[in-house]
Amino acid sequence: MENSQTTTTTTTSLNNDNNNEIPINFNIGIMGHVDSGKTSLAKALSTNLSTASLDKSPASRMRGITLDLGFSSFLIKKDKLTENNNNNNNYNNNDDDNNNNKNNNNNSNYSDRNIQITLVDCPGHASLIKTIIGGSQIIDMMFLVIDIVKGIQTQTAECIVIGEITCKKGIIILNKIDQIPIESRKEKIEQVSSKLRKALEKTCFKDSLIIPFSATGGGNSNTIEPIGIDLLTKELLNFINIPKREASGDLLFEFDHCFQIKGQGTILTGTVLRGSIEVNQIIQIPQLNIEKKVKSMQMFHKPIKKAIQGDRVGVCITQLDSSLLERGLVCSNNSIPLLSSALISIEKVRFYKQQVSSKQQFHITIGHSTVIGTITLFSSKIIEPFNSNKEYIYEDNLHATTNNSNDNNNSNNNNNNNNNDNNNNADKELFYPVGSQFALIKFDHPILCPLNSIVIGSKLDVNLDSTGCRIAFHGNLLEGIDDTNKQILFSKLKIYKNKSKQGQVERIHNENTIIGKNLFKKDSDISCFVGMKVLFETGEIGILESSFGKTGKVKIQIQTGNTESIKLGTIFTLTFKRFIYDQNKKNKQ
Repeated sequence: MENSQTTTTTTTSLNNDNNNEIPINFNIGIMGHVDSGKTSLAKALSTNLSTASLDKSPASRMRGITLDLGFSSFLIKKDKLTENNNNNNNYNNNDDDNNNNKNNNNNSNYSDRNIQITLVDCPGHASLIKTIIGGSQIIDMMFLVIDIVKGIQTQTAECIVIGEITCKKGIIILNKIDQIPIESRKEKIEQVSSKLRKALEKTCFKDSLIIPFSATGGGNSNTIEPIGIDLLTKELLNFINIPKREASGDLLFEFDHCFQIKGQGTILTGTVLRGSIEVNQIIQIPQLNIEKKVKSMQMFHKPIKKAIQGDRVGVCITQLDSSLLERGLVCSNNSIPLLSSALISIEKVRFYKQQVSSKQQFHITIGHSTVIGTITLFSSKIIEPFNSNKEYIYEDNLHATTNNSNDNNNSNNNNNNNNNDNNNNADKELFYPVGSQFALIKFDHPILCPLNSIVIGSKLDVNLDSTGCRIAFHGNLLEGIDDTNKQILFSKLKIYKNKSKQGQVERIHNENTIIGKNLFKKDSDISCFVGMKVLFETGEIGILESSFGKTGKVKIQIQTGNTESIKLGTIFTLTFKRFIYDQNKKNKQ
């Protein structure tokens, strides 16, 4: 069903009444710069080929590069996993200071199941970044493939960014070592590995294994064993940490290919992201606003009755024109909303060198959908889930983030001890831990947005020859917002800008009252400011009592201190909040 051109497999039915017969699926994305050898790695590892695998499309073969997501797989037998877990347990008992990326698998719930490794071969060309981002959002782990001769290239860096956003776990494949003479190979591997460690030291892949590899084995014959494949497969066992797979909840199935098989129907191949799907189930295709019944399903050519979260499957449905779909989503219970605006948590990508600013437009990718969106940024001083009852401050720019708020506080305290008053804006950069910044994104047209999806913002209209990172920010989709109804928008988003006005003392009215000028223009309606506090440069606090005449003058009642230190011309400041979505333009202190 999954349209493979090669590989003969058994068609023994996988009976879902006996879960032990069904392998647990684990998705590994193969990512890297174009022509780094990703597809050769997939070919060396795979025993079962599926949708668009090994660049089998005519366009890919003609251009000699990967143009689409390719899927293939291999199986790790449960006895291998059990044996490795036992070895790791013995190892852990003798050494408590293991590398965090190794020996941390916790697969006891699946010890009686085979593990199916699904390889997602992602394109490497700069123009296909949307496809790479879409494919990365279904993976559990990454193989980052680097050409040992060329080292880290532009798309290598972008793949590192995508990996940090989507999976945070990977093995570095130092490929094409057969191109280095044997006598100097060890030295070259050590040299490039050292450079890689330096480049990765500020990423979550800083401690990742680096495996020297060659898919060709240094020869032209297909019978020559790839160099490093035994080490890779052995070390992979230490990295497999199967996420908990849930079958409950509404179905969310992301399909990446759609094609027709004569006599059977239309096939949607993809990954179950949430819930489960089974034969005879009624599913919804929200792109077409239709419902269809699942006729049959296969997992890498083997018939199955049910698939759960994490599974890669082909779903057959009838009476559907495959030309109407390429990529998209399938769901149940109308669980995917069509949104014109969305609220997200947001973090800036550290490698993006430009400012990310409110009112800017970016390419927004959610799953396989990419749309232009305009962002409005806001933040909170407290790290907690978004709350529509709370007030948030408008931000002109997105600030750098850190995972350790304690380090921020300590650093800020040190700065304050050294210089309490200088460069407050620079100090403020230290106060943006992860979870404190948000954005409202207005899409240029409505798109289907599953809640809790990863959201990635990029600048994809730059010159492809540019060496800079194009991925600007990422976050999680929290909820949809109806931006067309300002009243609802203000009830959801209480975002304010800090405003201030300055005036001067014109005369002392009495010992507790002064008359001020230049705070408002002539004939201004100051009713919304009456009762607000003003701060004098001499330290006194006053209350704006009323207007005085019609020339913009005001009467201010002194609340702390008296008028003795206040002179004619003394400056006072009125600070207040103005909420950007409040149609009534009310002000608040």
